[in-house]
Amino acid sequence: MTFRVVLLAAAIAATVAPGAAFADATSAGACAQKLAPDARQIYDATAPQVTPGADLKSVVTTATKKLAMAGTISRGDARSSAMSAVQCLQQLQK
Repeated sequence: MTFRVVLLAAAIAATVAPGAAFADATSAGACAQKLAPDARQIYDATAPQVTPGADLKSVVTTATKKLAMAGTISRGDARSSAMSAVQCLQQLQK
């Protein structure tokens, strides 16, 4: 009886965990759709590099500097755009 309960709990955990990760990616994508164009550029550039163990500040800072120096995003708005993008990117780390 105890073995069945443990087996059932393991089966439920295995099916729920991947769904939770998918839900976070879905919510992050929905969040990104609402971003201003410069913030969306930052999100798009950094999202593939965001993993649960990634240093989000470093990844976003590097991408933002590259985009600003290339003229892809406004240098004056780079900081605020990055902060907006981070709100969505944090959902990918959950």
